[in-house]
Amino acid sequence: MQTGQLSQSAHLSLQLPYIVLGLGRSANFLDHLYVGIPRPPGETDIRRKEWTAIIPNSQLIVIPYPHNQPRSWSAKLYLTPSSIVLLTAIALIGVCVFILIIIGILHWKEKKADDREKRQEAHRFHFDAM
Repeated sequence: MQTGQLSQSAHLSLQLPYIVLGLGRSANFLDHLYVGIPRPPGETDIRRKEWTAIIPNSQLIVIPYPHNQPRSWSAKLYLTPSSIVLLTAIALIGVCVFILIIIGILHWKEKKADDREKRQEAHRFHFDAM
């Protein structure tokens, strides 16, 4: 997917100079995001930088300054929490509680079996004691 900044969002325009593009509300990850700016006539350097593994449902703001040094460009990632995060947390807590209940039941059964075994051992007749 490629996009370009429109002329009405350029220098001295009434609109803000940014581009909104994305994958929508899908949970797909971006493996690589390339950001580049045009080079002036006569220059041969490519002004482009790559960012990897962008989180879905987030906003990435790229600040390409200084223009001739792509290594010093910065990116700010803003996460947009949604109800899916809350549902995921509830599901995780529910699974943990379910596992704790199973562990508690198994521990109780083991303790009960140990007590029964101790009682049987106490009632056994020891021929060595004679």
